[in-house]
Amino acid sequence: MRILIADDESIYRDLLAGIISRWPEHQVTVVENGLEAWKRLDEPGSFFDVVFLDIKMPGLNGLEVLQRIRGTPKLLQTAIVLCTSHGDYVTISKAVQLRANHILIKPPTAATIAEKLRMISMLSAQSNAGSNALPQPPADGNLTTDSLP
Repeated sequence: MRILIADDESIYRDLLAGIISRWPEHQVTVVENGLEAWKRLDEPGSFFDVVFLDIKMPGLNGLEVLQRIRGTPKLLQTAIVLCTSHGDYVTISKAVQLRANHILIKPPTAATIAEKLRMISMLSAQSNAGSNALPQPPADGNLTTDSLP
């Protein structure tokens, strides 16, 4: 998988990149902020299967990048993992509303990252086979037990 990592804190960028680089089937690109991430994503011909976005970055934050991604047709199938040190309700709700695929609480472990990538890979394979792997959240963003599969 082609993976983009965007985090303004070098310790987390290096940690994620180091863990993911253990698997040779993944190609990792690392950037320092949301604006750089958006530039890479918006380049003609660029493609990433997965984007790890820190939520709190100066300039363009992870939620703003996610909003741009979900508003760009060529990027709709890109899996987004939002990374945060603070799993507060408002932030998580906004991430769900913007259709983040996963939330990763920092600092991540290798096992957690491996599980997220395994899930993304499985869902991508199911989607490519023609099934709808993940239900979309309701348009109003309010999750109820009726919106679960």
